[in-house]
Amino acid sequence: MTLLDDLPSSVPGVSSFSAASTHQRQVGLYSPAHLDESLRFLVMMRSSHVASTPLCPSRVMVLEWSRVDGPSPLTVHVLRDGKELAKEKSAEYLGRTDVTEDGSLKLRSVTRRDSGTYSCVILRGSSLADKVQVFVSLTVAEVSEVDMTVQRTSSNELFVRCESSGWSPEPLISLLDASGDVLPAQTESSVGPDDLHSVRAHLDLAAVKGIGTLTCRVEIPGGNVVKEKEIYFTDLFNLPEADLGYSTWVVPVLLVAIVVIILVWAFVIPMRVIKMLRTSLQPLKAFFIRLIQGQEGPPSPEVDTVWHTPGPPMVVPQGPIEGPRGPPTAVAWRPLGPPDAKTTGMSPSSSRQSASLESGRRYTEYGDIFEVDTTGASAHTARANQVKDSNGQLMSGVDASQELAKRDLKEMMKYKENIITVGKILRVHPALIAAIISRQSQAGTKLDANGFGQYDSSSFGLMQINKRYHEVTGSPYGTEHIGQGITFLIQLIKVMERTKPNWTKEQRLKGALACYIAGEDKVIPLENYEDVDSKTPYGDFANDVVARAQWFARNNF
Repeated sequence: MTLLDDLPSSVPGVSSFSAASTHQRQVGLYSPAHLDESLRFLVMMRSSHVASTPLCPSRVMVLEWSRVDGPSPLTVHVLRDGKELAKEKSAEYLGRTDVTEDGSLKLRSVTRRDSGTYSCVILRGSSLADKVQVFVSLTVAEVSEVDMTVQRTSSNELFVRCESSGWSPEPLISLLDASGDVLPAQTESSVGPDDLHSVRAHLDLAAVKGIGTLTCRVEIPGGNVVKEKEIYFTDLFNLPEADLGYSTWVVPVLLVAIVVIILVWAFVIPMRVIKMLRTSLQPLKAFFIRLIQGQEGPPSPEVDTVWHTPGPPMVVPQGPIEGPRGPPTAVAWRPLGPPDAKTTGMSPSSSRQSASLESGRRYTEYGDIFEVDTTGASAHTARANQVKDSNGQLMSGVDASQELAKRDLKEMMKYKENIITVGKILRVHPALIAAIISRQSQAGTKLDANGFGQYDSSSFGLMQINKRYHEVTGSPYGTEHIGQGITFLIQLIKVMERTKPNWTKEQRLKGALACYIAGEDKVIPLENYEDVDSKTPYGDFANDVVARAQWFARNNF
């Protein structure tokens, strides 16, 4: 808790009051985060308050500070002929006050009870004409941190909620868009038994358009105490105006497709015709899906297409998966069914054959994993997992990552077909998916019977998606769950493309991996690519995952 006077630019940390007339000034409010370097000494002095008069106490007969807003005045500090009269001081201020050489009053161990009106009486001579009185209104502020969360309703709507508790006096709360404009959020406030205020605000994210930041601001009116917190968001389903031309023909084509489907059900059509219609509609269906996802051009003929259920805007709250926060909320990845003939259009045997062929193919749309530089696992990760060589020496770096991947290979084979299916659909290297699963849940061996983490009961499935921030979908080992996690990663790659245009694809991929675990707010402000892992758990998440991915890619993933 810090309070300072309303400061003139000429005298940092001290305010001047005219001794020629009686007047009153309002004390400003500051939090330590908003103090410049010239004021930090006040924070170090145990949140002392300094108010000043432009005179020297040794040149006056009497200098008396008192509090005058109560039923009777309280003596705070009295100097007579330059010496303090401690016997006249009120008990509340014993041991808490000093007067500096320029007449400033220093008040230590400040609490909310110190808020009030203070008087400084200056007597230069023996007559009343030599008396000057100055008033200071002091307000003590108590502040708290701001918390933002994103919640999904049962109707699949996303709301951002902001709250903060423990404020005095009563603060104001608001939500602002990237331009600093106040959004129409619903707000409420309450007062606890300790007379501290709590404020809350919530907003339907459907009201937020475009790409940028959402800021929650809590501030004390009339003061300079402001606490803020931000989240990054991307609205995936508000297409740019340039894309609106598609709608002039997409809707009619869809209507035609619906009519065709009705005809198929209403009349007996030879199987040969049905197959021909199905084949003809596949490119249209694939293109429409890519249009929803904001991608251009026809779909790759190598990729099987499934329907995705559109979701609300992507919101990237702060924090790691391996803790109180999870990866960004994004489109729910929902294939029509499991990776069998209904989903892939293949027989089980041909699907396995395709998976085998896929193991030797590189996916480079989001960066080539073999071109991503990596230092591998840190010594901390190696020590936590007891990764040792044949001589019993602790391993680290790429060798440690490869050993950890090798440990998980047997269990990972259980999910190989699901991993490859998701990789084909989302065009992400299956080895990278396997590497994330290896790091997050050790190929599922660290999940309990319900699919939640043994050490984090809020994180779900192979990808360890936090249920407090995201709707968990599918089984903990299925394609729907894996696809949801990889969709998060893809959206983070797109954010990196927007915020780090000078980075290579491989650098942005590594940056997205760091965002996946640590949060955009911690990674994006980093100026140097070499620092992307500085904010991740053990300082090695992205490097470790890349090294494991390279090993899995060389071992038939």
